[in-house]
Amino acid sequence: MRTKSVRTFAVLASAALVLGASVAAPAEAKKKKKCPKYAAPDWAAGSETSIVTDKATADAPIELELETGPGAGFTNPDYPADETGSVSHTFQNVVVDTNAKSARLFARVEYLPMWDYDFFLRLPAGPSVAYEADFNPLTVGGPSGVGSTDGATAGPGFGQIDGYPVPDCYGYTLDVASSISGGGAVTMKLWLEK
Repeated sequence: MRTKSVRTFAVLASAALVLGASVAAPAEAKKKKKCPKYAAPDWAAGSETSIVTDKATADAPIELELETGPGAGFTNPDYPADETGSVSHTFQNVVVDTNAKSARLFARVEYLPMWDYDFFLRLPAGPSVAYEADFNPLTVGGPSGVGSTDGATAGPGFGQIDGYPVPDCYGYTLDVASSISGGGAVTMKLWLEK
């Protein structure tokens, strides 16, 4: 009789654990927040959006290949349409999805060292909050003096946004502008630091 009671208790306990797990799993799934879709500006509405999470680090960034057009002109950090010459733009929308209240967003674009691309982290209204618009081929020992940067680093063959603080679930548009280039593929890397 005692053995039968122990077996009955074991079966009931197992059933309770299975039922508890199936009820707890949906509850845990509901706790996981989901960032709203990024409302890209009109000038970047057709561009892809990358969700940058805490898994993206400097050692293991999100890596994208973007196709750019040719360019020969001067860009504007205030708005992508206010520029001189013939500049082409390639946009990548990003949303930061971190477990913290905010994180520092790093973005880097890499290309052939002979070219000069300008790189902007833009608000949906157009102005940049961080940018690199130096003359990259001449930045071997530091800034070239031909352009400027704000919250970013320039070098031959790269431009980098240096950890702009972004609230959780906030979105921006990265703008790779062909200032002096023949166009072609560039590599973009995205990561977070807390």
